Amino acid sequence: MDSGTVRPIVLLGCDGRFVVMPGRGMQQISGLGVVDTDRLAHAEAGSKITVAGKDFVVLDASLGDILICMRRGAQIITPKDASQIALGCSIGAGSSVLEVGAGSAGLTLVLAHIVGDGGRIVSYESNPKHAKVAATNLENSGLAACVELREADAATCNEIGIYDAVVIDMPEPWKILDGVTRALKPGGYICAYLPTMNQAETVIKAMREKGYSDTHVLENIQREIVVGEGGTRPSFDTLGHTGYLCFGRKFRV
Repeated sequence: MDSGTVRPIVLLGCDGRFVVMPGRGMQQISGLGVVDTDRLAHAEAGSKITVAGKDFVVLDASLGDILICMRRGAQIITPKDASQIALGCSIGAGSSVLEVGAGSAGLTLVLAHIVGDGGRIVSYESNPKHAKVAATNLENSGLAACVELREADAATCNEIGIYDAVVIDMPEPWKILDGVTRALKPGGYICAYLPTMNQAETVIKAMREKGYSDTHVLENIQREIVVGEGGTRPSFDTLGHTGYLCFGRKFRV
């Protein structure tokens, strides 16, 4: 089986949800134990199967399934912010994106899903532990073909004018603004993801000094609504502040 064409499946049952890459022999699956994934290679979507003595329904894994089940190291950029980043940076099918700070590759997976086979994601991660987790999650997602993970400092990037968008998840993005600006195409977008207002203010001012236009900051607050038999109400587990999304567009830099 060509590993480049393999796509993950999800096992759904009363005992949980497990994403598995089929056709890879005996694999350790967290929460299930050692599983013979070759046995799952020809399982059809919607079929029932018993794995490790537990009953499951087999389905093609969605992006949501992959994000829920992925291994966590560094804190990931949540889907509510990842989708806003993609829209705010005009990232679509075929886009070329430079990512600084892969972390556990949560955003990387979302971007890879969006750009597709015709797109390209180059992701820098200088922390070896985070890079290892990111590489594992990419390999287990079926989305690794369009991603180049570089275990290096983004300051070493010397490419010029080839990316449609740059997304930065690091504490002091203004320190690498010169380099990533050179790598960005004219008219391309940049987004820095930051946890505090002080950082957001600093990076927006730095963008403006570099000549970026359309600079602005967004914060997403998400609240789930629980529909129950006795009534409908907001969830007690509101997903509030996660980060500030700081946008700009390369104009005269």
